[in-house]
Amino acid sequence: MDVKLEQIKGIGPSTLRLFRNHGIWNTYDLLLHTPKGYEDFSITSLSDASHKDTLTVLGKIISEPKLIRGGKVERIVFKAEVFKQHVEVVAFGKSYLFKQLIQGETIQIKGIYDLYRKQINASSLVKPEKRVEIKPTYGLEGLYDKTIMNLVQTIKDEKQVAIYENIPKTLIDRYHLLGREDALFKLHLPKDMLEIEQAKRRMKYEEAFFLQLKLLGSQQKKRDRLPKNYDIHAVKDLIQHIPYELTQDQKSAVNDIFRDFKQPHTSYRLIQGDVGSGKTIVAMLASYAIVTAKEQVSIMAPTELLANQHYQFFSRYLKDTKIALLTGKTKDKESVKERILKHEYDIVIGTHALIESDVKFHHLGLVIIDEQHKFGVQTRDELIEKAHAKDVIYLTATPIPRTLAMAAFGESHVSLIKEKPKERKPVETVYLTKDKMNTVYEQMHLALNRKEHVMVIVPAIDSEKISDNIETVYEELKERFNETIYVLHGRKTALEQDEAMNGFVMQPGSILLATTMVEVGIDIPTATTMAIFHAERFGLSQLHQLRGRVGRGERSSICYLISEKEDLERLQVLSQTNDGFILSEYDLKMRGPGDFLGVEQSGYFKFKYLNIVEDYPVLLEAQKNVTELLQRKDFYTNPQFKYLVKVITPAPLV
Repeated sequence: MDVKLEQIKGIGPSTLRLFRNHGIWNTYDLLLHTPKGYEDFSITSLSDASHKDTLTVLGKIISEPKLIRGGKVERIVFKAEVFKQHVEVVAFGKSYLFKQLIQGETIQIKGIYDLYRKQINASSLVKPEKRVEIKPTYGLEGLYDKTIMNLVQTIKDEKQVAIYENIPKTLIDRYHLLGREDALFKLHLPKDMLEIEQAKRRMKYEEAFFLQLKLLGSQQKKRDRLPKNYDIHAVKDLIQHIPYELTQDQKSAVNDIFRDFKQPHTSYRLIQGDVGSGKTIVAMLASYAIVTAKEQVSIMAPTELLANQHYQFFSRYLKDTKIALLTGKTKDKESVKERILKHEYDIVIGTHALIESDVKFHHLGLVIIDEQHKFGVQTRDELIEKAHAKDVIYLTATPIPRTLAMAAFGESHVSLIKEKPKERKPVETVYLTKDKMNTVYEQMHLALNRKEHVMVIVPAIDSEKISDNIETVYEELKERFNETIYVLHGRKTALEQDEAMNGFVMQPGSILLATTMVEVGIDIPTATTMAIFHAERFGLSQLHQLRGRVGRGERSSICYLISEKEDLERLQVLSQTNDGFILSEYDLKMRGPGDFLGVEQSGYFKFKYLNIVEDYPVLLEAQKNVTELLQRKDFYTNPQFKYLVKVITPAPLV
C-alpha cells in the first residue's frame, strides 16, 4: 500500500509543499521520480545526449593525443570511445594536461557535445581515480538530493511502498531482468554504475514493452477476406504507358502492396517516399489494381491543394476510370455522394469531407491516407471504418526514422522509396545569414529572367517577434522585383488560395511568397529557386520537405537557408545531404517521435530510459514478445493479463 508523504518520518510542512509542487504526493510517486543523473554522470551515454548538451562521461582514449599550437589558444585533440561510440575530444587551454593523457587509458570528460560533429568541447579532463563517488541528482527545485536519497532509504527500510510487477514473469526470466521494485530502488540508491545500468536495462525494456503493447494492440486486427481479384495484365499495361521507367524502390513498394492484396486477410502498409521519389505513382498503381477487382478506392489528402493535384494526376493516367473529387468546394455534393454510393465512381479523392457521415461507399476495398501524420487518429479511423475489409495504405513524404517506422508499423508493413528519378538533379543548399541577402536576390533575378518559378518561405503571416513575415517580406520583394508576387497563407479563403496557387503555376517567371502551406503537394518542374527565412525556426525534416518543392524537373535548383542567428552546425547537415531519412534521425533527437506519426498528444512516445534509435534491438525483442502474447488464445480472458488488456483499450494509433 502506498503511503502519503506526510506520514514519512523527516517530512515537515515546507518539504511536503515542495514535493507537492513537483506532483509528488505519496511514496509511489517519489519512487517513480527517478534521478536525472548521477553526480557528474547526468548523461552516461552519448546516445542520450542532445545537441549542445553539457555532459560528463567516461571515455577510453583510442588515438594518440595531439597538442596543436596553431591559432590563438593551444588545444589538445584525441579520439575517445564512450559506451562503444567514437567521439572527438577537443580541450582548449589545457596543454598542461597533455603529458597525463595516455592512449588506452580511461578518463572522465566533461564538456559541450556537438551532435552533428560527434565532438565534445571539453572543459575538464580527470583521471577516473580522482572522480567523486556516485550520487543521484534529481534537479527538484528547493529539495536537496541528499534529502531525497534519505527519504527513499527510509521508505525502503520501513517497507512503505507497494510496487507491483507489470511485465509477465516469463519475460523477466527470459532476459534476466531485475524485478520492478529492485530496479527502482537501485536507481535511487545505487552501489555502483553496474547497478544503474542493470536497473536502466530493466526500465528500457519496460518502456519498449508497453509501447509495443499499445501500438500492436491498437492496430487493426486482421480480418479474413478473399485475396484481391485484380487484373495483373491491366496493371502491367498501365505501367507500360507511364512515360518513364519506375525506380527499383518504386517497383519494390508496388510488389509489397500486391503481395498484401494476395493475402487471405486485410492488410495495412506505410509507404515512405522521400521528397520527389514518386510515391504517388505507387498509390495510383495500387488504386488501379483495386478498380480492376471491381472495388472502390478512397484517397484522403490533408489539403484541397494536394487533393486537387492527386485528382489531376490520376485523371491524366487513368482515362477510363471514373474518379471523383470531394472537398469543401465540390459543387453538387449531394449528387456526387449519391453516385459514390451507387458505385458510379471507382476512385474518390478528397479531404476531410470524405469522413462526413453521409459519404457512403458501395464497395470500398482500399483506403489510402496521404501525409497520414497530418490527420488526427480519429479522422483516420473514421475513414477506415467506411471500408468493408479495412485494407489501408498510409503515405508520407516526411521521412520517418527507420527505427520509429518499424516500431510503430512492424518491419513487414513498411516500404521505403528513397531513390529519385534519374533525371532529377540534387538541389544545391546554401546556408547564409541575413546580411548576405543580396546574393539571394541576385539569384532570384536570374531565375525570373529564365522564366522559372521562385518561392520565398516565411514562418509567420505577421508577428512583432518575427521580423521577416508575410507582410514585411512582401513589401521588401515589391521594392526589388517588378514580377508578379503571389501570396499564400492560412488566413486566405480556399478560393483565394486556389487563385494564388493557380496564378503562380500558370505564370513562369513569378514569385510565390508563402508560409509552410507549400510543404507538401506542390509539383512544379520549373520551380528552381527557394529562399527560406528564419530557417532556424524549422526542423530539419520540415526544411527538407520545403526544399523538395524545387528541383522537381531537369533544371539545376538552389535553396537558400537564411538564419538570423548562428545555426551553422545544424543547417550545414542539411546542405550536405539530400537524404531525408538521414535528416529525420537528427530531428528525432530534437523533436521526439510523436511528431513524426501525428500522435503528439498521445504521450506514448515519451521515454525516460528508452532511446528509440540506439535501443532498436530492444524494441524488436519487445515487439516479438508482445506479438506472442497477443496471439495467445487466452490473452483477453486470462486474469493474469487483465492489466495488460486495459493498456490497449481504447485503440489509439493506426
